[in-house]
Amino acid sequence: MIAALHVVQAIVSLSFVALGVFTVADWLRHRDRSRGYLALAFMTLGLTSALGQLNTISDYRFGPLLGDLTLILFMTSGYSLLLFRGTFISLSRRLRIGALLLAVGATLFALATMVAAAPSVEPTALKSAATVALVVVWSGCVIEPIVRFWGASRGRPAVQRARLRAAAGGYAAIVVILLVAGFGGSAATSLLAQWVFELIAVIALPLLLVSFAPPRWLRRLWRQREEDQLREAIHELVLFSPDRPTLAKRAADWALRLVGADGVAIFDASGESLALRGLGIEPASQLAQHAHKHAQPQLLATPGSNRENAIVVPLPLDTGTGAMVVVSGPYTPFFGSDEVARLRGYAANITAALDRARVTERLAALEKSKSQFLNLASHELRSPLGVINGYLSMLEQGVLGQLTESGVHAIEVLRAKAVEMNLLVAQMLDAARLEEGRLALQRDRLDLRDVAVEALRVVQPLASAKHTLALETPPRQVIVFGDVDRLTTIVSNLLENAIKYSPEGGKVRCIVGAVEHTASVSVVDNGVGVASEDIPRLFNRFDRIRNRKTSHVAGTGLGLYLSRELARQHGGDIQVESRPAAGSTFTLTLPLAVPLHEAIENVSPPTEPAAPRLHVVPAEGESETRLA
Repeated sequence: MIAALHVVQAIVSLSFVALGVFTVADWLRHRDRSRGYLALAFMTLGLTSALGQLNTISDYRFGPLLGDLTLILFMTSGYSLLLFRGTFISLSRRLRIGALLLAVGATLFALATMVAAAPSVEPTALKSAATVALVVVWSGCVIEPIVRFWGASRGRPAVQRARLRAAAGGYAAIVVILLVAGFGGSAATSLLAQWVFELIAVIALPLLLVSFAPPRWLRRLWRQREEDQLREAIHELVLFSPDRPTLAKRAADWALRLVGADGVAIFDASGESLALRGLGIEPASQLAQHAHKHAQPQLLATPGSNRENAIVVPLPLDTGTGAMVVVSGPYTPFFGSDEVARLRGYAANITAALDRARVTERLAALEKSKSQFLNLASHELRSPLGVINGYLSMLEQGVLGQLTESGVHAIEVLRAKAVEMNLLVAQMLDAARLEEGRLALQRDRLDLRDVAVEALRVVQPLASAKHTLALETPPRQVIVFGDVDRLTTIVSNLLENAIKYSPEGGKVRCIVGAVEHTASVSVVDNGVGVASEDIPRLFNRFDRIRNRKTSHVAGTGLGLYLSRELARQHGGDIQVESRPAAGSTFTLTLPLAVPLHEAIENVSPPTEPAAPRLHVVPAEGESETRLA
């Protein structure tokens, strides 16, 4: 049993030495003061354990010299941990010097009373006092960082919280061993107590190890819950940030949480600060300059800092390289490869989100410019069009003299073009008002048949001699609730398109109907038609379908877009059925103000069966025919 205990003690001692070597190697790679103090604390603690075992195994053959060295290393480990804590929150000069004097005094007192002498020497009251002084001073140097680390863990990211608490727990275990060994008397020297001490040391060792360099699988386990929150935050960040400054501020919040930092700054490619928190603009800008020199994230020291307390991550935006700068605070553990990797992955999301926001802003600005242009152009065109229309009316009425036959024909052409211009200006003006949210509907009860008649009257000058415009309406009123001018615009646009895209002429039918709760106006032509794959583009603003058969047709791509938007504002919609070379059918549907069955019940039955009404609008020069 004793032999097994000695083996376990030796293994534990060597493990503490290995931990110390590992921390020293890390310090040699980075050479900052914080890592140096931590490496000194771990290494001296490991050597203390190893030399103590060597002294025991050798039965104190090396004399008091080895014991004295062990004692010095032991006290150095405690004071080094206090200095390590001081690199996060500065210790006052008085406290630091006071702790040093107590550590040196307790060590000298112990050396003077031969605490490390061979066990054959009988203990005295002076030696007991020296032992107590050593334990109390060492514990005091260690307990203060333990309390600080545990308190600092609150509110930190999952990995940092676990690391700080592991460091506090590991050193707390060693303090328990020393306190029991120092004040436990003879009970502390029993075989059972020695096994308990080794068990506590075995627990302390992995806690100290993971506090300094936790493996990746353990980091993933610690932050599993946090990852779910991060994914949700990234989803909100990418999809629901209205502009770049808002997006950057939200991104900065999670950058701080990811690595437990106290300061963050996000810059775009021009050097403009999009988000700044816990940092001055000047030091943040200086650190951000490193992003333009390196394509990979960098661990850097802020001005005046003696450790690498900043991570600079390049943001490869579409306009150039931006930067995210994250700076640790007094309680933040060392930035390492894990923190750098996490910020690098997070920065990829920020880059995509900022580029998306920038594209959205540019599109919004472009849309605003288009709306401003439409508004300006429509207002500027209305004045000269008013003059042109006035003179055309005067010419038609003969106020300016009688016209020759060729003059009359010219007036007809000019009138058709003026109608086109009037419709275009109305479309532009309504589209601008629609985009700006200024398009107000003047709703009233109206008969959809009257709307169709007015729309036919408006577009009639656009029809050539090859076209025949026909209106088919039911015998009863088709009552809807809407804006008569806007609904006339919708039907006029549909009829205008039917005429323009029937270059060979033919019949253009406007059919008004009603089925139960829905009223409809269908415009049917035998024109060039539309391919099925092009139908979704018909209602896009400024988008026009061009092919050999439609290259002659002028337009802005506003008519159908405006018509559908106006229809939807009335609670309706527009559907399309079309085939190339077989014509098209555009159908406006609107909710009836009164369901059809109720309207029929309220109307007395006719003496003869009612037939649909057909109103044919003749081409210029022909007689008008009405069938009712």
